Amino acid sequence: MKQSDKTWFEIGEVFGTDGENVRAWAKKQEWFHKIREEEKITDALKDKVKEQTHDRQNGIITSNINKKLKEQQTFTDDELLELHGIPADTFQIRTITSNEWGMTNAEGEQFYNLQSKIVAEPRVKEITPEFIASLFENVKPQEIELQLDEVPDTYLLIPLSDFHWGLNYAHDYVDLLAEIKDRIIAGHSEIAIVLNGDFFHVDNMLNTTERGTRVDDVDVERATQDAHSFIVDLLKCALKYSPNVKLSYLPGNHAPMVDYMFTFGIKQLFPQVEVDDTVDHFKHVWLGEHSIFFHHGDRRRVTNKLVEVIVSKFAREWGESKSRYLITGHLHFEKSLSNSGLTHYQVSSPSKSTGYERDNGFVSSEKGLMLFEFDDIKRRAIYYL
Repeated sequence: MKQSDKTWFEIGEVFGTDGENVRAWAKKQEWFHKIREEEKITDALKDKVKEQTHDRQNGIITSNINKKLKEQQTFTDDELLELHGIPADTFQIRTITSNEWGMTNAEGEQFYNLQSKIVAEPRVKEITPEFIASLFENVKPQEIELQLDEVPDTYLLIPLSDFHWGLNYAHDYVDLLAEIKDRIIAGHSEIAIVLNGDFFHVDNMLNTTERGTRVDDVDVERATQDAHSFIVDLLKCALKYSPNVKLSYLPGNHAPMVDYMFTFGIKQLFPQVEVDDTVDHFKHVWLGEHSIFFHHGDRRRVTNKLVEVIVSKFAREWGESKSRYLITGHLHFEKSLSNSGLTHYQVSSPSKSTGYERDNGFVSSEKGLMLFEFDDIKRRAIYYL
C-alpha cells in the first residue's frame, strides 16, 4: 500500500490504527527494507539534468547530468553534448568532468550511473582567405563614369569609424548618407574612405565580438545588406565626382573578420577603387602631399605613444609629408591634440549607444561624423555631420 503512494496516516485508517504504529511495525519487516533499497536505486538511476546555466555574455553553457546506463560506454564529444541536450553543430566542449560507477538492484541486475559535467562554448567555423575569395568568384564588377568636367585641387577624407552596423540599420543612417554625398558632389581630386574599425557590431552569428564577448542582439543578415547598400551608394557617388577613390580597412575590436570580409567583397565589386584590405592595425594614406595615418584606437590611445609607432612604421612617409594627421576612433567621442609635428583627431561616432556604453553611463557624447577637406597647402575644413 505504501508503494501506491498512500500516506502512513491513510494506511493506519484502513487497519483502524494510528499511522505511526503501522510505520513502526513495517520498519521491522525484512521485505520493507528490500523495497526501500530498490526505490533508492531507482531514484538514483533516473535520467535527469541536475543543473544547466547559460552565460549570455559569452554564450558558454555549464551543464551537469546523471545518466542511467545499462552498460559502460565511451562517448565522443558530440555524443556527450547530445546527452546534455546541447546541439553539437553549434557548440563544442571546452572541459569535461565525468564519473561512472556500477549499481546492483535487488534482483541482481547491474546498472551504471554516469555523472557528467561539461562546459560548452559556441563553435566557431574557421574562415580562410581562400574561402572568402570563393564567395566572390561570380561577382560582376561595376564601372562608374566620371561626371566632372574639371577636377578641383581638393582632397576629401571620410573616416567611417565605429558605425556598428547591426546596432544601427539603414534608417539610422539615411540622412547621414545624404549629407556625405552632398560633400562629395562638389568634386575632389582624391577621396579617401576609411573603415576605421568596428564598422560592424558583431563578428559572427552568435552576436559576439572577436574575443567572444556577447553584446547586443543583431540581425546579421539585415545589417550586412544595409551596410552593403550604404557603401555601394557612397562609392558610386565618389567615383562620379573624383578620378581617384581609395578605400582602406582597419581591424577594430568588435568585428575585424566581418569588416575584412565585407571590404574584400567591395574590392571585387569596384576595380576602379584603390582598396587596401591588408590586416594591419596601423595604416597610411596619401592625400596630395598630406600624410594621413590611421589606427582604430583600441591598442594605443596616448598621442605620444602613437607617434612613436607611426614614426617607426612609416619613417619615409613621415619625412616626405607636407603635413601629418592621425585619425583614431574607438572611444566614440571627439578630441584633438597636436604633438611632435602631428595633429591627432580622435573622431566621434554616429552610432547609437552600445549596451556597454549604456550600462556604464557613457552616453553623453555627441553623435556624429567628421569629414576632413584638404587643399594642396593645408587642411581647409572639418565638416560635422
